[in-house]
Parts: sequence; structure tokens; C-alpha cells
Amino acid sequence: MRVYISGPITGTEDYQERFAKAQEHLESQGYTVINPALVDMIMPADATYDEYMCVDYCLLDMCDTIYMLEGWEKSPGANRELGFALAKHHTIMRENVK
Repeated sequence: MRVYISGPITGTEDYQERFAKAQEHLESQGYTVINPALVDMIMPADATYDEYMCVDYCLLDMCDTIYMLEGWEKSPGANRELGFALAKHHTIMRENVK
């Protein structure tokens, strides 16, 4: 099962660490993980927000599950990704933060 990690990136200083931790957790459970925080690092410096989202939609379309990190509710991009996932009938998982 492929899982796409979704959560706040813009304005979140520790997003790389948060996405990496989620990736490690999901992989330990046997999932194949697509971590957009890693992919975004190779985008051109002048890439627009819409270009980032276009790439992210393509990656999300390769998955059957989306994993929502804590704080996704305040992220316009994560909300858009969730809507895309719902339209594609993806399984929705949420980070359980203690």
C-alpha cells in the first residue's frame, strides 16, 4: 500500500523532520511512502505554489492512502490534498499525536 504524507510545509520550520518521522513510522509498519517534503527539495528555486501542488497531486494520485500530519487543518495545501484524496476514494489516515 502506498501512502502519501500530507501536512503543513509553508511557514513550518521543522517540516522536514516531521515528514521524515512520519515516513519512518509508516515504513516500519510496512507501507511504501511518498514523502513530498523530499521531492519538494529538488524543485526549481523559482517554482510557484501551483507548480508544487501540481507535482504533489501527481504523487498523491500514485497512492491509495493519505496520511494527515497534525496541523493539516491550518494548511491550505494539505486541505487541497485531502479534497483530492477524498475525490479519488483514498483511505484517510491521521497522525496520532500524544
